[in-house]
Amino acid sequence: MPKRENNSGTAIQTIRRACSILKCFSEENPELGVTTISQKTGIHKSSTSRILSSLQNEGFVEQNAQSSKYRLGLGLVNLAGLVLERLELRDVAQPIIQKLARITQETINISVLKEDESVNIENINSPQPIQHIGLLGRRTPLHCTSTGKVFLAYMTKAERQNLLDETLKPYTQYTITNRKALEEDLEKVRQQGYAVAHQEFKEGLSAVAAPLFDHNGMVIATVSISGPTYRMEKDKIETYLPYLLETSEEISSKLGYSKL
Repeated sequence: MPKRENNSGTAIQTIRRACSILKCFSEENPELGVTTISQKTGIHKSSTSRILSSLQNEGFVEQNAQSSKYRLGLGLVNLAGLVLERLELRDVAQPIIQKLARITQETINISVLKEDESVNIENINSPQPIQHIGLLGRRTPLHCTSTGKVFLAYMTKAERQNLLDETLKPYTQYTITNRKALEEDLEKVRQQGYAVAHQEFKEGLSAVAAPLFDHNGMVIATVSISGPTYRMEKDKIETYLPYLLETSEEISSKLGYSKL
């Protein structure tokens, strides 16, 4: 046991040192040598060199072949891009989904795909006394929710196979658990451009979702309307659909998507 604590402490120290090294770089000092980094961080020169080598292997720093100095690598740019994309999505979506929330008076969610689940990253809850609360960070399964079906519908069959269990878990009596039936439902989603789920994940809850596309035409998120089933029956969803699809198109457009 003490040995494990030792290893854990060493790993934490190494991570802290790596972070200190990365923080040395700035606009004023985009390239730094091992000696300078060692002096700035107080880390021994040999340790600095080893950590830089590991960071270079991961693409987090690059070495200038001519000067032998280091600079931040493209690996960091890729990670930063993911964060900025999420922030941009929320900033772009917020004023647009406010309009949708006013029209529908139901809960509006922006969700992204995280591994094999859909995760809420932005929401506006319904002002009505009986409502569906769209908690931020809430994770839901893919095969029985409107948001999840959108993500699945725009994947390849192979991608779906990798994400879904062989046996689809029944959450309610309305959950689609037959793979063939789910594939047929997803084909319908692709054709019509939106997905509906009536009580498939939770009894008494219904929702409709549409995809959000980025500048590459990839589905990066969904926008959905959800509420009690008695307020979200077929005719009511049909009333909301034009507004949902308009919201989807407006957000996608601001993210650089074009149908042309």
